[in-house]
Amino acid sequence: MLILLNKNNVSVSETFIQSHIDYFNAQIQNIYNYTHPIQTKKKSKLAKLYYYFKEIIGQHNFKRYIHKHKINIVLAEYGMVGADALKLCKQNKLPLIVHFHGYDAHRKALIDQYSKSYKELFDYAKLMVAVSTKMYDQLIKIGSPAEKTIINVYGVNTHKFSKKDLISANKKIIAVGRFVDKKAPYLTILAFEIVLKKHPDAILYFIGDGYLFETCKRITKANKIDSSVIFLGEQNQEEVKKYMENCSIYVQHSVESFDGDSEGTPVSVLEACSLGLAVVATSHAGIADVIVHEENGLLIKEGDVNTMAANIISLLENPQRIVHLGQKARRTIEERYTLETSLARLEKSIKKAIV
Repeated sequence: MLILLNKNNVSVSETFIQSHIDYFNAQIQNIYNYTHPIQTKKKSKLAKLYYYFKEIIGQHNFKRYIHKHKINIVLAEYGMVGADALKLCKQNKLPLIVHFHGYDAHRKALIDQYSKSYKELFDYAKLMVAVSTKMYDQLIKIGSPAEKTIINVYGVNTHKFSKKDLISANKKIIAVGRFVDKKAPYLTILAFEIVLKKHPDAILYFIGDGYLFETCKRITKANKIDSSVIFLGEQNQEEVKKYMENCSIYVQHSVESFDGDSEGTPVSVLEACSLGLAVVATSHAGIADVIVHEENGLLIKEGDVNTMAANIISLLENPQRIVHLGQKARRTIEERYTLETSLARLEKSIKKAIV
């Protein structure tokens, strides 16, 4: 039996974790009762005593749980969760698999904070999983042994996200993702503002929420384009699919943020490809693993708002190109990035690692 450890409850945007739970029939537990020493370093003596007893109780509960459910493998979602669970796994002689997803491999402050813990984690864990070539290189750089590190890009449920029949492309554009710095939604807005000068009837839909949400709404209002940019907030996967099906172009201006944070491989890009949308995105992290420029989508440099706008305009003025790129994108998913392929590859790697 496999137990899946997560940092908190699975959020709407973490469909890859839900896939692991469903496919592996895994028990899921959140690390609430265990407290990493980093968290108690600057606490008062009374607080440290509280956390000490909390940790003892957490260790006891964990041991009871794994014996009751006959747990023999631990899959930790996110590097910090793996580091926080390391002591528990060692105490109970459990093999540990650590699945990295994005900021846990890239954000400078977090890597500095967990530097000692990550070193111990890389030594003990059986397998580290990266979701892009860039992330794989980063894990090796911070100490993960190459022989214990693999790349396994997320997959898409191609039965659910099945290709729509795009007979004639429309001028509806969509972006999906949290409103955070590495997604740079404000750069997408600036690019779309340029698009509107040539195509005032174009519409941009945004799905997602986050600390930049209000800021982005204010930008559209200040620039008098708020009637052309529709903010839909956070939506579940069914709603994301519904809105994507009504659009013909998917856009994403992901960037490396100033604190070093980067994407893994955005699932929404894979889902858009699976539906046959034409993708315009930055050559960032795992996006560049999936999209080949002018073959199955269009790539731009991070921060290049003008080229992003030019690519969108080019597509709007050549609807057949939208159809062509969308068909190629769908074929890419079918050949390399189905959910079945991704999960089967992960399962095979786990079995090989724990032999």
